[in-house]
Amino acid sequence: MKRLLSLFSLACALALAQTSTSEITGTVRDTTGAVIPGATVTATNEATGVSYTQTTTGSGLYAFASVPGGRYSVSAEMRGFKTSKQTGNTLVVGTPLTVDITMAIGETSEVIRVEASGDQIQMENATIGNVVSDKAIRDLPLNGRNPLSLLTLEPGVVQRSAGASGDSGIHVNGSRDRAFNVTIDGIEANESTVPNPLSNLYRLTPDNVQEYKVTTSNPTAEEGRNSGANINVATRHQKRAERISWHIVRVLSEHGPQLERIFRQCARHAQDQHQDEPVWRSDQRPDY
Repeated sequence: MKRLLSLFSLACALALAQTSTSEITGTVRDTTGAVIPGATVTATNEATGVSYTQTTTGSGLYAFASVPGGRYSVSAEMRGFKTSKQTGNTLVVGTPLTVDITMAIGETSEVIRVEASGDQIQMENATIGNVVSDKAIRDLPLNGRNPLSLLTLEPGVVQRSAGASGDSGIHVNGSRDRAFNVTIDGIEANESTVPNPLSNLYRLTPDNVQEYKVTTSNPTAEEGRNSGANINVATRHQKRAERISWHIVRVLSEHGPQLERIFRQCARHAQDQHQDEPVWRSDQRPDY
């Protein structure tokens, strides 16, 4: 049983401790615009197959918090309504995504598919910033292979030819060049003496950065700390580890009792073998 718990803990660690996250929210309504409470909403990562399930509230609302970035399909099911599924919803780090779902009356076995197209307007907050994508990190020239050097391309950002000792010389909307807050997968990564967005605590490269969000104005409470830019870095997804952990969780859920019985039999067999072995004193040596 302890081994099962260890495997389950490992699976959870691999599945959840991957990258900085965001959230998916929305409202489920029928064709008349009335909300549908009690509908089952499922968000599935199209790359890894990992799914999250919730039930809508009395106001027809649902929310998936702390979800890793990627492309998601969101589906809603309810007795008496056709299943509605929206695919191709792109979730990026630190930017909430709203996916509203409309359900039509019919059989649940009938599926209405909607493909997301174009960029959606972010209406969750009033932050001003931009997400530097993996494509930009890979394709644009980088000074010293530092992905954060693309910070200078953001609106309102200027860079002096040289800053003071240890300073970056980068100013965001007139703020000091030390007024930055950098987090990597939600963990603070600022130099303790001279905060510098281009030379933070961990040396980042294009190989270990998936994307990062730069907030230059009106940061939310969870990211607002300094008057300059708030930079939220998401490291690359360990997709193979996520798939392995997902299979481990599935096997444990389907075959838990059988696996526990096998582990117990192996433990008893090992214990019996250990009891059959002769006990030697320290001054004795077996004669082979």
